[in-house]
Amino acid sequence: MSRRRLPSLGGQERPANLAVLMREAFVALNDRVLARLVESGHGEVRPAHGAVFQYLDDTGTTVSVLAERAQMTKQAMAELVRHLETHGYVRRVPDPSDRRAKLVVPTERGHDVIATAQDLVPDLELEVGEILGADRVRRLRADLEAIRQTIPTRDRAASAGQVRQ
Repeated sequence: MSRRRLPSLGGQERPANLAVLMREAFVALNDRVLARLVESGHGEVRPAHGAVFQYLDDTGTTVSVLAERAQMTKQAMAELVRHLETHGYVRRVPDPSDRRAKLVVPTERGHDVIATAQDLVPDLELEVGEILGADRVRRLRADLEAIRQTIPTRDRAASAGQVRQ
């Protein structure tokens, strides 16, 4: 697959900031997963459906919780779930702890999608290791984990007025 063209700014390709570079790296790796899913008979799964599978608990998850975890609207998440339900990847069942709510639960087909994606992880990590080297991959993993853990904490502190500049 060829490199995706970034939007232009003043007739020039817009410089990719750090967040864009991280997202584009994710898209490149995720495209490999999607290609494997197509090979495995799951051509109905689109990139957006990762927001469902990534945040779906085996025991089931409400659309509201899925939307919150994926940082999207409940309406958008419900549409993704509806597509996956139509194609047999998930089903909705009553929530035993709240009879008014429904849980989204992966079907056997949904579990196959999750397993296919998980089975590809070692190959993707090996490929990244071949590009960057094992030591840099370890450092990258640690750096990304530090960002993941620290920035939300800083955001909460900033909203509470606790961050000094």
